[in-house]
Amino acid sequence: MGLKPDKTLDKSEMRKAFGGILDTRTIMNLISLMKRGQIKNLRGIAKEGKESKILSADGRDGAVAVKIFIVEALNFKRIQPYLRGDRRFSSIGTDRKRVIYAWCKKEFKNLSVARAAGVLCPEPKAFAGNVLVEEFIGEDFSPAPRLADIREFDAQKVFDFVLDSMKKLYAAGLVHGDLSEYNILLLNEKPVLIDFSQAVLLSHPNAEEFLLRDVKNICNFFRKRGLALEEGEILEEIKKISE
Repeated sequence: MGLKPDKTLDKSEMRKAFGGILDTRTIMNLISLMKRGQIKNLRGIAKEGKESKILSADGRDGAVAVKIFIVEALNFKRIQPYLRGDRRFSSIGTDRKRVIYAWCKKEFKNLSVARAAGVLCPEPKAFAGNVLVEEFIGEDFSPAPRLADIREFDAQKVFDFVLDSMKKLYAAGLVHGDLSEYNILLLNEKPVLIDFSQAVLLSHPNAEEFLLRDVKNICNFFRKRGLALEEGEILEEIKKISE
C-alpha cells in the first residue's frame, strides 16, 4: 500500500491505493509535500474520522502522521466558533477551500506554540493546503492508544502530566478547546495531547468557556478513575501563570 514520490507516482496511482480519501487537490498537496522531502513514503491509514483521516508515512527523520482534512466533510457550523474571534484568521471569508486550508494552518500554528512551551503534543513538520505533516505518536507505525481506550494506568500520574500540559498551554496563551480522554494518547505512560485545530488564543471571546469545558471533561474522566478533583481549584491552578 506504500507509495513513493518517484517518477512513476501519479494521481491515479494514489487514488487507487487510498480509495475515496483523496481528491485531486489533496493529492496535489501530498505531492507538494513529497517534493519538499517531508513525506517519503505513504504507508496506510492510521486513523479515520468523519472530518479527517490520518495516514502513516515515512518522513524526513522517521515516522510521521499525515493528517488530511476532508474539504467536503468538515462541518462549517462546528468550526466557525473557533475561527471567529481569532485575529490570526480574521480575513479568510467564507470560501470553503480557504476556510479548510486555514483550519489546517491553524493546527500547525497551535502545535508550534504548544511544543515551544514544552507541552506534550505532536511536533508539527509542515503543511500544504488541507494536509498537515506531524510527528507520529506510536511505535512501528501503530498509533498509541487513546486514554479513553485504556483500562489500567496510573491515574494520578497521568492526570498530573495532563494538568501540567494544560498549565503550559495556558501560559503560552492558548486553550485547547476540545480536550478530553478522546484527544489524549498514552505513550510510554505519558499523555500526549492531540488535535489542536480548534485551540484558541486567550484573546478569543470564547476562550474562558472553552477552558472551563476542558477542565470539566478532564475532571469528569479522572473522577471515574478514583481521583477527588474540584473543577474550581483546577481552573485556578491552571491560571497561575506567573510562577
